[in-house]
Amino acid sequence: MASDKSMVELTDIVKSYPRQGGETTVLQGVTERIGEGESVAITGPSGSGKSTLLNIIGALDRPTRGQVKVAGEDLSSLDEPALARFRNRTLGFVFQNHYLLPQCTVLENVLIPTLALRDAEEKSQALGQAAQWLKIVELDHRMDYRPSQLSGGECQRVAVVRALINSPQMILADEPTGALDRKSAESLSELLVDLNTVDGVTLVVVTHSGVLAERMSRILELRDGKLTTAEASGEA
Repeated sequence: MASDKSMVELTDIVKSYPRQGGETTVLQGVTERIGEGESVAITGPSGSGKSTLLNIIGALDRPTRGQVKVAGEDLSSLDEPALARFRNRTLGFVFQNHYLLPQCTVLENVLIPTLALRDAEEKSQALGQAAQWLKIVELDHRMDYRPSQLSGGECQRVAVVRALINSPQMILADEPTGALDRKSAESLSELLVDLNTVDGVTLVVVTHSGVLAERMSRILELRDGKLTTAEASGEA
């Protein structure tokens, strides 16, 4: 359930890219607030800037102009090392291409965000948490498998567990079901919704899937560089 406290505050966000003879502006003064514990879908035509907006929220890209505050932190005030620490501590990312390392096992892939931990107790806790989450998503029997031995849906579930391993306050998912068959997409959608409704993780999803979008509490459409809001059913 969303609270009155903001997780994301976007104020007059503009994003432009240089091109020959001028520039292309994909975000034109976007202003939006996302509350803690809220679930939001960002929809819109291909090339409208949805992934760009998600990357700005996730501190993977900077706006040309405007202010981005996430979890109370003004991202414009952070240098690159501080942004990296912020992302690792606060955010979890899930992409359409799961980006699992092919040479690593499922367990090793999940633990990648914890590699910076130096304390033995913290490492032990992370290992236990990874095993627990893999059991929850029914992949504990595949911990020693490599990505090539998994289905697409299984790889995406591993990617979600990897996103959760540092207990993020918010998950940002970019077309997480885009490359999956219907059954796998439904399973992953259910997992994301449960993380939001049961565990209270703020969820922002870029998606072309109307089915997934309708599972969110709000739908934002990005078109011509602007966001408009449509109410979603939010029904499980």
